[in-house]
Amino acid sequence: MESTASSRGNQEELREAVAIGDMVKLKKLVEEKHVEINSQNSVNGWTALHWAVVRNHPSIVAYLLNNGADKTIKNHDGDVASQLTTDTTIHKILGVSDAANLKVKETKLPITANYLAYPPFPYMNSQQSNAHSAPPPPPPPPPPIAPNPYLFPNSDNEMVLKARVANVEEKDYVEIELDRSSLTFDALLNLMCHELCIDKRLVHKIRKLPDTIIRKDKDVKRLVDFQEMELVLTSKALSASSRNYGVGAGLKSEQILY
Repeated sequence: MESTASSRGNQEELREAVAIGDMVKLKKLVEEKHVEINSQNSVNGWTALHWAVVRNHPSIVAYLLNNGADKTIKNHDGDVASQLTTDTTIHKILGVSDAANLKVKETKLPITANYLAYPPFPYMNSQQSNAHSAPPPPPPPPPPIAPNPYLFPNSDNEMVLKARVANVEEKDYVEIELDRSSLTFDALLNLMCHELCIDKRLVHKIRKLPDTIIRKDKDVKRLVDFQEMELVLTSKALSASSRNYGVGAGLKSEQILY
């Protein structure tokens, strides 16, 4: 047999569940523990239905009525539940036929219950009886990672190119830096010749790999970082390189007769 204290505690929990809109707890108390649905608070005489109406929970109002809530019970101020709201939806659920002439009273409680003074996060809105709360929204995406200046030093001011001499034994590239303020054919030719130690009189053409000849300033302006480039030497220069087994100082000092 349930004790009086325990029964009163369950009744208070029932009114609390209704006030905060916790349908899961309400159903458990009504359907499993069979708590008296029309129990009244000893201080103000409010029932669970009074709380459902004043907190504008139409789905809970309907549930209470379907489970035996008495809409004619008055609180200690003489108010039935329908007198505590102007909500037309709740009035329809309560079966109020003349809502326009209904005397609605302002609710003034002598005390404030803890679950109203410090309400938990609401379990449901006034139009939803689903007890399961929606999953939390996903966290915002992390901000984009800024380019690492140590990986691409001076990238705003310099274009990094890969250069080598064509048709020689040495196949590796060297990285060279072309000033973005000087994207001209002459600047590119002078830089490549300087970095590869080639006399520019020995250069036949500049090739953008795999198969494009650089001829003018506009061609240079279309280059991108880490583009692979080759200096293609004249046939006489290549003959000289074969006698010197490579490029570099030999080609730089070799006298070519035209």
